[in-house]
Amino acid sequence: MDTDFPIEATRIEVDKVYTRRKKIPDMVQVHESNPSSAPKNEEIVDLPIAIRKVKDIRDSMLEEVDFYKEAANIEAFRRYLEAMGLTGNATAPRVYQYCSTKKVLTMQRLYGVPLTDLDSISSLVSNPETSLITALNVWFGSLLGCESFHADVHAGNLWLLRDGRIGFLDFGIVGRISPKTWAAMEVFLGSIAIEDYDSMASSLIEMGATNKDVDTKAFARDLEKELDTEIVVATTSGTATNSTTVAANIVFDERQMNALFLDVVRVSESYGLKFPREFALLLKQLLYFDRYTRLLAPNLNMLQDQRISIASNRRRMYRDNY
Repeated sequence: MDTDFPIEATRIEVDKVYTRRKKIPDMVQVHESNPSSAPKNEEIVDLPIAIRKVKDIRDSMLEEVDFYKEAANIEAFRRYLEAMGLTGNATAPRVYQYCSTKKVLTMQRLYGVPLTDLDSISSLVSNPETSLITALNVWFGSLLGCESFHADVHAGNLWLLRDGRIGFLDFGIVGRISPKTWAAMEVFLGSIAIEDYDSMASSLIEMGATNKDVDTKAFARDLEKELDTEIVVATTSGTATNSTTVAANIVFDERQMNALFLDVVRVSESYGLKFPREFALLLKQLLYFDRYTRLLAPNLNMLQDQRISIASNRRRMYRDNY
């Protein structure tokens, strides 16, 4: 239920979230930035590459605490859900613009539990796997169907709500990806699943920026040499059916997946490839979803299951509908 309320109350700090509970019904959630924790917006020039990467992180932090930008990200996602007919499956908080500023973001409050809370999820829905598939389809669709995609889907930002919908929270970090880059990313992900190193090499070359020609065959051989064992471990570790065993192995599995992706980047960089920021953002989100899969649907293969759509035609569909 979307209801407008005046803002007048004492703040109670909970991490970076402030809920003004004394005079406002708890349907309203208020986020407030902490200026002392944000870097100052100064111009940085003539920096080495390593320091430029730090500058990229700083710029990302500055964007994350600009609540005008976050409000725009939320509204774009809500428009995407509306245009694609997904409002019955997922939502994001409504922003109360007239009560928000660059440093204060006032939103509708949502009630639910994180996707890692298996016991609570089981009390809300009979089939947690279906909820996970919904979350995956909504997120994958937003990659090209929305103006930006949610780039921080950790358990605190992805909830199963009391009404059974998926709640996407905190749009401070978002990414944008071109259809060309996502098409290459799809090939890359598919090549991992079937250990096709030639396709893996070609897709990485397509995504990476380089000023020299890359020997695709040699690149594929080096990828196979470095990744063969890791891919076998990462794919077979997800075959356990006992949920307790799966939960116990999650930390190990995440380390394996992280090691795999880090080695992909290391081998690629040895061939002069430099990947866009969105590549790392996408891999990070896939690791989050891999964790949810091991918890909620240990037999699900999110890259091969026919119920999960990662097709690349959704941006056109969104524009036609909006």
